[in-house]
Amino acid sequence: MAAGTMRDKAASGLAWTAFEKVGQQVVQFVIGIIIARILSPEDFGIVGMTAIFIAIANSVVESGFGSALIQKKEKTEADYSTCFYFNIIVGVALYGLLWVAAPWIATFYRTPILTDVVRVLGLSFIINSLSISQTARMTSELRFRQMSVVTIVAQLATGGLGLVMALSGWGVWSLVFQQVASCALRLVGMEVCLRWFPRLVFSRESFRHLFGFGSKILCSSIINTVYNNLYTLVIGRAFSASDVGYFNRANQTAQLPTLSISQVVMKVAYPLMAQVQDDEERLRAAYMKFLRLQLFALFPILLGLAALAEPLVLVLLGEKWLPAVPLLQVLCLGSLFDPLTVINLNILYVKGRTDLVLRLELIKKPIGFTILFISLHFGLMWLCAGRALYCLIAYAFNCYYTGRFIGEGFWCQMVVILPVLARSVAMAALCFGACMVLDNPWAQLFAGAAVGIAAYLAMARLAKDDVLADGVDFLKQRFSR
Repeated sequence: MAAGTMRDKAASGLAWTAFEKVGQQVVQFVIGIIIARILSPEDFGIVGMTAIFIAIANSVVESGFGSALIQKKEKTEADYSTCFYFNIIVGVALYGLLWVAAPWIATFYRTPILTDVVRVLGLSFIINSLSISQTARMTSELRFRQMSVVTIVAQLATGGLGLVMALSGWGVWSLVFQQVASCALRLVGMEVCLRWFPRLVFSRESFRHLFGFGSKILCSSIINTVYNNLYTLVIGRAFSASDVGYFNRANQTAQLPTLSISQVVMKVAYPLMAQVQDDEERLRAAYMKFLRLQLFALFPILLGLAALAEPLVLVLLGEKWLPAVPLLQVLCLGSLFDPLTVINLNILYVKGRTDLVLRLELIKKPIGFTILFISLHFGLMWLCAGRALYCLIAYAFNCYYTGRFIGEGFWCQMVVILPVLARSVAMAALCFGACMVLDNPWAQLFAGAAVGIAAYLAMARLAKDDVLADGVDFLKQRFSR
């Protein structure tokens, strides 16, 4: 692939994927904020208690086959059909297990309504199992525009459904049906765009290849999913449903910019980098480009969010959610390193070394579990601080193989990271200072955001940041056309 062609595909893919992911996260966030003002933290906590079970089931259903299809250079209809049938079989089997286990889950949390909630939410991963092959195909073909439209329309429609149900007094069920309907509508939309139907074939050769690649992703994904969702399980058991609600709302808010921007970059970076996986120089250049892009966007947003956490919560959620403020501030610090962890692992996926991904998870997660269970004894705030500490440790470990494969290890990345981090810290201090001279939370929020944006862009311009210069050039080219 020519460098210019790759640049054009990356720019187009980033634009449409940004529209999809940022739009999806913004729609979810805005509708979630409105519903949060109607429902109680306990309602959100009840749904949060199911997260670990639904997330593990979704990981098993996917089994890494989607990633395996994207990574494979020569894909056939047999590959897609084999993936489709395997995912359905696993999805149905897992739903049966979840149906049987639902009463035990409700007993564990001492929350009887969870039996029905788990059984209804479980329908989502049966629906998701039907869309894995389609998602992989559209991603491989870089059909990001169609995926963006489908996702945004599904989020708007089902967000409206959840809002109407919340206003009608459905309580926690408004959140449950919103999630299930979102999965179903997205599946229908993708099928309308792709018009793909599986062939009546199940290839053993395809299965062996896909499973050989995907099984390591599956194992590492389950370990990672258990760790990420174990917090809600532990908080729900040791504290209360309201505490789960505070934690989940704080964590979702801290993860909003990370998921929006990181998923945008990774969704485009993975298929493009897979195409140049054998060219070390081009792979290194692409990796550093995507790394700088994430740093430039995420660091100021997360630190600015931490600085403006209190007025943000007051304006968007109201006083009943104030206990989430300190949790949000600490979780924002930990989220600084999440996208860096993901992009370092992406090199291993591109190289087809999912065995090393699994090895890293087996090394990192015992450290994470140890930190979690030690910090649990000191309260919810320390639990969040331990999570932030683990994010930094995980990033340091993941840099090891990046250094081996493309020569960009931890210290090489620090040379790029520290200047952006310093500018972002200075910006956050200015945001906080702007809030200190005002009393009204609306005024604090808008003044802090305005000061922060202006200060960060000015500092980036003075530092002659490459990402800012590329962004300005890109906009000039678009407007000139």
